[in-house]
Amino acid sequence: MGAGCSRTVHAEPANVAPIVQAKSVPKGSDESTPWVPEKKVVEKEAPEESNVVVVVAPASRTQSRKAPEETTAYGGSTRKLTILHFNDVYNIEPQDREPKGGAARLCAKVKEFRANGSNPLVLFSGDAYNPSLMSTITLGKQMPPVLNEIGVNVSCVGNHDFDYGLENMMKLNSQCNFPWLMANVIERGQEFPYGGAGTTWLQDWNGIKVGIVGLVEEEWLETLGAVNVADMEYKDFIEVGRAAARELKAKGAEVLIALTHMREPNDRKLAAEVPEFHLVLGGHDHHYVSAFIEPHNNLMVKSGTDFRDMSLIEVEFPNGSTTDPKMSVERLVIDGSVPEDPAAKEIVNEYMKLMGEKMDEDIGESLEPLDGRFQTVRNRESNLGNFVADAWRKAAGADIAILNSGSLRSDMIHPAGVIKAKDFVSILPMVDTTEVLECTGAQVITALENGVSMWPKLEGRFPQVSGVKFSFDPSKPPGSRIVPGSVYIWEFESEPVPMELDHKYKVAVKEYLAQGRDGYDVFTQCKVLVDEEAGVVIPSTVKNHFIQLRVLNKWDGRKIYLRSLTNRWLKQTKSSKSLNNLAALDTGGADDSTTPTQRTQARTHGLAVPHPDGGHYCIAPRVEGRIVNVLEAV
Repeated sequence: MGAGCSRTVHAEPANVAPIVQAKSVPKGSDESTPWVPEKKVVEKEAPEESNVVVVVAPASRTQSRKAPEETTAYGGSTRKLTILHFNDVYNIEPQDREPKGGAARLCAKVKEFRANGSNPLVLFSGDAYNPSLMSTITLGKQMPPVLNEIGVNVSCVGNHDFDYGLENMMKLNSQCNFPWLMANVIERGQEFPYGGAGTTWLQDWNGIKVGIVGLVEEEWLETLGAVNVADMEYKDFIEVGRAAARELKAKGAEVLIALTHMREPNDRKLAAEVPEFHLVLGGHDHHYVSAFIEPHNNLMVKSGTDFRDMSLIEVEFPNGSTTDPKMSVERLVIDGSVPEDPAAKEIVNEYMKLMGEKMDEDIGESLEPLDGRFQTVRNRESNLGNFVADAWRKAAGADIAILNSGSLRSDMIHPAGVIKAKDFVSILPMVDTTEVLECTGAQVITALENGVSMWPKLEGRFPQVSGVKFSFDPSKPPGSRIVPGSVYIWEFESEPVPMELDHKYKVAVKEYLAQGRDGYDVFTQCKVLVDEEAGVVIPSTVKNHFIQLRVLNKWDGRKIYLRSLTNRWLKQTKSSKSLNNLAALDTGGADDSTTPTQRTQARTHGLAVPHPDGGHYCIAPRVEGRIVNVLEAV
């Protein structure tokens, strides 16, 4: 049990008002709901919803470092609140190494507290729907039944919950038996929270009135690749948190909790600057930390990641007190000694089974064979590498993307035609996260030098690239192989322009490379613009690209936001008929012998090309001279 502290709060009795979700789940989507088990593996009635709030002046307070008394009394002279907190969960199955974690074990631990009469308040700080290999197939559909079985009472929205788009997130949230909060991001021009989130929650729990506010940081909003950030209006988490906490206090809240999805420095800042909060329970970071934050001795906790950790927080009002709650925290490690809950394990097993069955699901189509052989991707430019790097770069909002070819794992040529889920998983089996770095042109060239330094060995460091083209001469010594003057920036639908050595570019790389792995130590010297927690997930960006093509194929004239080339295409079209004839927008002359499909293929780098027969959109990436070996070019 950790050290405790005591704090003073004023309780003002008030009637409990019901929580109201600000926005309903969208209806009539073009996209079908992601697959779910045919049998309903969890059937629970949603708990009664709780509430929202208003404003009052801050209370005076006394402080001490006295540890809480050990007691199990939940009434009479002593009132006690037990809170269980966790955050950032991705893989519902247990891991091979300790702590094994897994949803079924964490669920068993929560139910153990319920069985002993604690009646814990279970709080989750966001990030569930991605990233995981399973989510690339399910779009996160496995998580609502898991979180419902655990018995989460309140959650804060996390950045990765948006990874498959706003509509998908809202559908999944609607399947949860608890509210998702995000008080400081609203719909632009409106008064309600973005994405149908709630703002605050207020309920009497074990005789203690508890108020919760959901807060997020601005930094990760701009990194969201699957929603229109322009539709969001961010409000400072300090100002919103302070106002909401005072409103909750005016409604009679005795314990005030900020449930957040922010980096540790921002959680510390919130605790230090908003003394109204007794607890700041955070996500976004994946390490475990707990601390009483000066000058108010409020408690900040982050509870690890991936069902491997959970925090036990005890709040106690002794001897009939309505002020001066005492708090303590204990880390609970979910290792292999924790038994698996049978009901949760059934959910996990059902989704693991269905994941295997869904490997034959169609996800897209290619007009070209996709070359993923190691002898290609680790040796030269590959059309598969071009496609993955292009889709990834656009989602990351970067000028350049450099992908180490060891990320592409299928080692085969995928024939032209339908691409199945099993093909997708074989190509990108790892849930790789992205960092966006600020690199000078000279640093980019240093990185490319490393990428070709081991040629002709089939090393995983060989690059597949987007937004850049270059030539290299393997007859030169490593470190001097990039041909001077051969490096160009090559944006979509634009002519290549020479790279400037002193100019700063936004470069998307895997977290693995940002750490200097595979010889890319130059990246450790570059400024991080977007870190791995806020960055896009590579398999998700590719899956989202195929989803975007399906949307284009079904477009019926409604407003659609896509952060990719498709956004520009939609701006050029006024009807679904003109959208279906995008090939007519090509620049071919009367005597051009190429077909409209071929010209669209060249202009879009094969990211979205109308099928020559069906007219529906496919991918058709080509080898187009991004990486030139001068010895082979002769």
